[in-house]
This record gives sequence, C-alpha cells and structure tokens, in this order.
Amino acid sequence: MALKKFSQENGIKLLGFPELDEIDELTALSTVKENFEKISNVLPEFEMTIQAKEFGQKNKKGARKQYEVHCRIIAPKKKIVSTATEWNFISALQESCKSLKQEVLKAVAKK
Repeated sequence: MALKKFSQENGIKLLGFPELDEIDELTALSTVKENFEKISNVLPEFEMTIQAKEFGQKNKKGARKQYEVHCRIIAPKKKIVSTATEWNFISALQESCKSLKQEVLKAVAKK
C-alpha cells in the first residue's frame, strides 16, 4: 500500500505489478523512491511509468515466472526507456530503475 500511495502522490504510473508481501513491498518502495528522488534532482519536469510483465517458463522443476520490468520517463524533448528481465520481480525492478537513472543522468549531461 505504501508503494501505491507514494506513486499516486508523485504521479508515477504502476502497471501490472504482482502481489507483493510486506518485505518485498518495502524493498520496491525504497527502490522506486530512491531513484525517483535522484531523477527529480536533475530532471525537474517528467512523467514516470513502471510496467511489469509476467512470463511463464517451463523447466525440469515445473513452471516458473519470469518478470520483465519497463521503466519510462517522458520529459519535454526526451523519452528515456529501460528494461530488465529477471526471475525475481524485485531484482528486475531494481535493475530497470537503476538503468533508467543512469540513462537520465547521461542524457542530462549531454546538454
């Protein structure tokens, strides 16, 4: 619930997120919050969307879920996207947010 509240207060769109337990919810919140704040420091006006997709994969032990997380920033004259695919949703979220932050910093430095 804390993640949804933070995202609504800051205009972040969260799409397709799986149900998270309390620990994963707090980890996801800290990941999104930390990267959002760092991006906000260098990019004053933007819209952020985080979309999660689940894929079923079969292996010897049965079906596993693989997660693909897309993070997008739309700012005036800029569109920055990052994607990460992992077996663990939190790992995919952290990798995608970190990559997005690095791409934003790189784009702002080019100015």
